[in-house]
Amino acid sequence: MTLKRTLAGALALVALTMVAGPSAFAAPAATTPASTSQAPTPTRQTAHASIRLDIRGTKAWVGQALPVTLQAYFRGAEGVTLEGTPQLTSSSGIFTSDLSREPRQSTEVIGGDPVLVATWTGTVTPSSAAPLVIAAELPVQIRYREAAPAVEQASPFGDDPFAALSANPFDMSAINRFFQQSMQQSMGSVGRLHQEAVSLRSTAKPIEVLDLPTASQPESFTGAIGRFTLKASLSSTRVHVSEPVTLRVVVDGDGDLDRVDLAGVATSDTWKTYPPKASVEAPSKGKRAAKIFEQVLVPLRGGDLSVPAVVLTSFDPDSSRYVTRETQPLAVTVEGAAVAADAPARGGPDAESAPVLAPSPAPHRPLDAGPLAVPHLAAPVRVAFWLSPLVLLIALAALLAAARRGRAVRALRRTMRRAASQGDAVPFYRAAHTLIETRLSERWGIRPEEVSVPYIRERLGSTGDPLAEALAADEALRFGRAHLDNPDLIPLCSSIERSLGGAS
Repeated sequence: MTLKRTLAGALALVALTMVAGPSAFAAPAATTPASTSQAPTPTRQTAHASIRLDIRGTKAWVGQALPVTLQAYFRGAEGVTLEGTPQLTSSSGIFTSDLSREPRQSTEVIGGDPVLVATWTGTVTPSSAAPLVIAAELPVQIRYREAAPAVEQASPFGDDPFAALSANPFDMSAINRFFQQSMQQSMGSVGRLHQEAVSLRSTAKPIEVLDLPTASQPESFTGAIGRFTLKASLSSTRVHVSEPVTLRVVVDGDGDLDRVDLAGVATSDTWKTYPPKASVEAPSKGKRAAKIFEQVLVPLRGGDLSVPAVVLTSFDPDSSRYVTRETQPLAVTVEGAAVAADAPARGGPDAESAPVLAPSPAPHRPLDAGPLAVPHLAAPVRVAFWLSPLVLLIALAALLAAARRGRAVRALRRTMRRAASQGDAVPFYRAAHTLIETRLSERWGIRPEEVSVPYIRERLGSTGDPLAEALAADEALRFGRAHLDNPDLIPLCSSIERSLGGAS
């Protein structure tokens, strides 16, 4: 089977060439083997197509990525056109991630007949604790031939249609009747070609979604749910004092990588550190998807140093408990030495003596040196007199910058509120992310890119939960791997503004 595009936004599946009977057709049960099926489930959707939506498990946690499989079955169709990708809807908010745009195709034997199967996979992540029911919808165009009912017709020639022709080969009326009957029987066996536009629908079994336990939640937990492994390495194990080295931490495993965040190594008297940068490595043959964190470290002294372990705390949905994993400390040899705290200062008693030259007296300026001459003023007053225009310019520039920031903040608030009222998730989270970075960087005296989910939780605790949620959601949307269904953004918008008002 091959996949080809026929129109913009539509995918065509080259279907099996066969004549289908009028019997109903449904997807096989979930326990049916992939190759054959003897007992398809009821639930008639159409005589030629149906879909089945499967989600693993009956219980989930808020923020847990759930694998989803959607399969469309086409039987006896001469052509199938998919009008776009499947759409997933839910009874409460979900994030849909990694849903394959083009399906994987295969042929299965169901009820003794070959059937074309198109399969999509992806994940859904519930955003609130509530009973979750997810439905799928797939619009398709199906072309098929309707089999004509078998009709017994008595032949005017008896059992041998050539008998009349043999008796009188020049009887033109017998010849015409012979070919007319042959054409009718041939056309009746093929059937008419039909094209049908249908919207296939399927609903998965309900899932119970629970809130994460808070009683035993470690402070190092940043929202990762799943089972992950960490592997750390250094760009170099032998450097000089003040020479940067890059710490690389690779995280992979079974879970939503978008929710994985690492604080990295903290600044100490041994290391000056910078915030880690994250990137996602797509899965390849034999390798799973991974999230890579790179952090720049600068050694402040020489010797045999050790890069501390990096910690990741995640919630294991299978065991329903928090698990903390950490990397092994890494050894680094640093050449050179930092200046000791008790070393004599340059120019002190132990420093080499140098002649001290007295400053030359300033030339005397007469009082009548001209109208531009500055009167006899004390040195501090004279400096202030000459610097006052510069001070005024700096103050004016600061006022203008503050006014621009104020206008930008008001514009971001308007954009966020308007998107919340319209239920438009992408511009809402984009504006909220920029607004949060702008306001908190001003108050905390840091760069906007240093405002992160772990830093917000550390500074604000539970007060910053709406801000952390908005940043995490926008990061998921920025990766292009998620979208939010049925968003209720107005309460979150109000919570973000309250949290920003009380942030300190």
